[in-house]
Amino acid sequence: MSIAWDQPTYSGTAGSVAGINAKETTYHISCTKDAPKSLCQIDKPWTMIQAENSWSLTGVYTAWSSEKGGNAVTATQDYSCSFKHWTESPSCSFSVMVTGTIGGGPWSSSASTHLSIPSDKVTSFGLLVTGGVESFTMPQATQTPGAAAAALGAPGKAKAVATGIPLAGAAAVAVAAMF
Repeated sequence: MSIAWDQPTYSGTAGSVAGINAKETTYHISCTKDAPKSLCQIDKPWTMIQAENSWSLTGVYTAWSSEKGGNAVTATQDYSCSFKHWTESPSCSFSVMVTGTIGGGPWSSSASTHLSIPSDKVTSFGLLVTGGVESFTMPQATQTPGAAAAALGAPGKAKAVATGIPLAGAAAVAVAAMF
């Protein structure tokens, strides 16, 4: 059996700051309160981590379902990209595991890829940030993780970098066009 699957693009989403420091910002992405299922099928928040040299997104969503026949399929996605600086020389990996029931029986499939992408194919998009916006002005937003330990000679040198700063509650996110 062959089944086509498309990566969804949801417009009914918003993020909240789950963690921030001078090195990276972690967002949890969920459906907005009143978003219909046609615009967002995220049951548990996705995690997005944005830093100067990397970006990642992991999460589970309903790939498709039907009331007739009991077909229901969920997908677990994992994107990750590394950059020389923001958008230069992106190298990205993507994997997806799809599981569920089709035609009354269990079904699963997976796929993964890794590729280098031309810098001119990197796109940015906005993410509405509705929670934790105050974190961008808190002291931890400028603290470098592990800096005290590094100063004491402990392993793991820390380096301060700029992270996404919201303008009126929106964060810009650079994403490499993988497909």
